[in-house]
Amino acid sequence: MGPAKPVMATGRSARKWEGKMNRITLFRSMLLASLAVPTSAYAQTDGASAARDSEIVVTATKREQTLLDVPLSVAAVSGEGMEAMGIRQFNDLQSSVPNLQIDQTNGNFVVSMRGLGSGGGNLAFEQSVGFFIDGVYSGRSRSMQTAMMDVARVEVVRGPQGALFGKNTNAGAISVISRAPTRQFEAQLRGRYEFENDGYGGGGFVSGPLTDSLSARISFQAGHEGGYMYNRVTRRDDNSNNNMGIRGQLLFEPAGGGGSILFKAEYAENNYKGGNLTYNGLGNCVFCDQIRAASAAVGGPPERPSFERAQSSAYPEFSRTNNLNLTVTAKLDLGGGFELSSISGYQRLRARTQNDIDISPIAFSDSIHTENSSQLSQEIRVAGAVGPVDLIVGGSYFYARSDILQEIYWNGADKVLTPPIGPLLQGTARLPFHQTSEALSPFAAIDWHLTDALTFSGSLRYNHESKQARVAGEMSVLAYPSYVFIRSRSEALWDYSAKLSYKFGPSAQVYLSYATGSKGGGYVSNDSRLGLTGRVEFEPERARSWEAGAKLRLLDNRLHLNMAAFTTDFTNLQVSSFTGSSFTTGNAAEARSRGIEGDAALRIGDMLTIGGSLAYLDAYYTDYPGAACTYDAPAGCTTMNLAGYRLTRAPKWKWNSYAEVRVPVASDWALTGRVAADYTGASIYQDDRHPNNIMPGYTKLDARLALASEANDLEVALIGRNLTNKVSFSQSFGVPLVAGSWAVFVNPSRTIALEVTKGF
Repeated sequence: MGPAKPVMATGRSARKWEGKMNRITLFRSMLLASLAVPTSAYAQTDGASAARDSEIVVTATKREQTLLDVPLSVAAVSGEGMEAMGIRQFNDLQSSVPNLQIDQTNGNFVVSMRGLGSGGGNLAFEQSVGFFIDGVYSGRSRSMQTAMMDVARVEVVRGPQGALFGKNTNAGAISVISRAPTRQFEAQLRGRYEFENDGYGGGGFVSGPLTDSLSARISFQAGHEGGYMYNRVTRRDDNSNNNMGIRGQLLFEPAGGGGSILFKAEYAENNYKGGNLTYNGLGNCVFCDQIRAASAAVGGPPERPSFERAQSSAYPEFSRTNNLNLTVTAKLDLGGGFELSSISGYQRLRARTQNDIDISPIAFSDSIHTENSSQLSQEIRVAGAVGPVDLIVGGSYFYARSDILQEIYWNGADKVLTPPIGPLLQGTARLPFHQTSEALSPFAAIDWHLTDALTFSGSLRYNHESKQARVAGEMSVLAYPSYVFIRSRSEALWDYSAKLSYKFGPSAQVYLSYATGSKGGGYVSNDSRLGLTGRVEFEPERARSWEAGAKLRLLDNRLHLNMAAFTTDFTNLQVSSFTGSSFTTGNAAEARSRGIEGDAALRIGDMLTIGGSLAYLDAYYTDYPGAACTYDAPAGCTTMNLAGYRLTRAPKWKWNSYAEVRVPVASDWALTGRVAADYTGASIYQDDRHPNNIMPGYTKLDARLALASEANDLEVALIGRNLTNKVSFSQSFGVPLVAGSWAVFVNPSRTIALEVTKGF
C-alpha cells in the first residue's frame, strides 16, 4: 500500500481528526445529560407510521380540515414524519414532495414548484412560491433557514394560491407551523453526531402550563455541520455551518374560554465558512495559463472531466445570516359560530456573504453582499357559517424595507493582464440598492355546501402594492459606467379561484378547480451593466391554472391515494439568467406548465408500510422573444425566441419510494427501519442549454434505523442520507472572465449520523 497523498491527508485526515476527541467528549456529555433525566408519561410519537394512521389536519384554506377534505393538491409532512425521514433542513423536503425543487446556494434558497419559480440571480427577487411561518408571509428566501425547529407540520400547496394566501404565491405556497405550548408538561432532549463530516449538535423543547390560563414552550437547537468541499488553497474542508436557534412562546387562554393570544419570539443564526462552488476546468481564455500555474502550485490541477467536491478559491468565502421573528396570534369568539382572528408579524433579516467570483487560486476578484431587511404584516379575518355557507372575510397589510449592497473587487487584474489593460481593470464596483414596498389586500372566501356531497368553493382577493427604489452603481473601473435610478411603481391585481368538489362518502373525493395568482413587478438590484442597458424594472407576472384531482382512502383506511392533473399558463414570467459576466433579469412573454402528480401509502399488517410519489412535468416557454442565444445558435446570433424550450429547474420526471417496517423486539422496545430512494430527472439551470448547465438525472438513497422504548421515552437512531454519495449540483453558470469554464454549487455529500432522543 502506497503512502497517502499529502493534500488529501492534510484536508481529509489530519484536519478532520484534529480536535475530534473534544467533539466526541462533548457529544458523550450531551447524551449522558439527556439520559440522566427521569422519565414521565410523555412518549415520543413513532414517526411516519403514526402520521399515516390518521389524517393530518391542515390549514391550507385558512380553516382546519383534513387532507381528504381539502380540494387542493396539498402535501403535508408532520413533525414526527420529518424525524422519521431524517429531514433536518428545508431543502430536504423535496425528496418526499412531488414537483417541488429547492436549491440552496450560499445560504439562499431558490424554490420551484411544478417547474415554476424565480431564479437566484437578482438579489431583490421575491419567490414565486410564497413562504409562510406560522401564518406570516416571509418575503426573503434566507428566512427559510430558521423554520425547521420543533415543527408541528409543513404544508406544501401546489399551483396558484393568490386568492387564499395573497402576494407572491402564483406557483404555490409552503407553510411551516410550529408546535404550540401544551396544557400538559412535556419535554425532550436530542443529541446528534455525524461521522462523515464531523458534525454534531443538539436541541429540544420544554412545554407546559404556568398557570391555569397561561402555557409556555421553549424550543432550542445548536450544532455544527462539517464541511464537504475540500479547498486546495486553504487545505481545509469548506462549507461548514455553525447554527443555532431559539424560540419562546406564551399562550394565554382565559379560564372562561372565548379566545386566546399566542406570543412568539424566535431568533436563529447560520454561519457558513467557505463556499460550495467548484468548476470543471479551463477554456482558452487570455490568462488561463497563469491560473493553471497557480493551481499547480497549491497541489491540485483544476482540469477535471466532471464536477467534484473540491475547489481552489483564494478568497475566504463565508455566508452569515441571522433572523428575528416576532408574531402575535389572537382569536376571539364572536358568538353565533363566528370567530375573529388576528396575526401580527415582524421579521428582521441580517446577512453578509463573501464569494470568490473568479473561482480560481489567483486573487483576482471577489464579491461581498450585505443585506439588511425588515417587514411588518397584519392580517385580520372573520370566519363563520350562515346556513350551508362557510365564509371568511378579511384583509391584510404588508410593509417591507430592504437595503442590499453588493461590492465587487478587482484586485488582481494586474497579475494576469499586462499593462496597460491590467491596471485599468483594477478597482471596485459598489451596487447599493434600497427599496420599500407596501401592500393592502382585502379578501373573501366561501364554501357553499350545495348538498351533503357537493361543495362549491370560491375566493377573491384584491392586492394593491407600491414600491419605491433607489438603484445605483458606483464604478471605479472602466468596464461599465456608473448609474443612479430613482423609481417608484404601483399596481393593482385581482386574484380569484373557483372549485367544485364531490365526496363519495367519508373516504373519497374528486375536485375540479380554476385559480389565478400574481407576483408584483420590481427592480434589478445587482446588475453592473445597468448603466449601459437602463433595464432596471421588470413587470408583474400572472398565472392561470386548471386542476383536477382525486383523494381516496381505501382498504379500511390502509391505502391512501392522492392524484392531480394540472395545466398552468404564465404571462410575463420573471426570469434571471447568467450572460457570462452578470445576471440579467427581465420578463419572458409566456410559459406553460402541465403534468400529473400523485402519492400513495399502503399499510400492510401492523408492521410494514410502503409508499411513494410520482410526478411528470412538461414545462416550457410558449413565447420568449429577445432571449439570449443558446450555446449552439448559429454564428452571429444576438437574440432569439425560446418558444418551445424547456423551463429551467423543471425536471420531466421525479419519483420517490420508501418502505418502513416496525418490529417489536421486547416487551416495550421496537425496532423501526426505513429505506427511501428518490429520483430527480435532468434539470436545466441556464437558458443557453449548454450541456455543462444541465444536471443529469440522478437517484439518492436514504435510510434510518431506530430502536425505541415508549415506557422509557427513549430512541436511538442511525440516519443516513445520500448513502451512495451521489455528486449533484443546484446551480450552474459560466465562470466570469474565463471563457469555456463552468461553475456549479455542489450539493451535500453522504451523511451518517447517530441521534439519541430522550423525552420526559
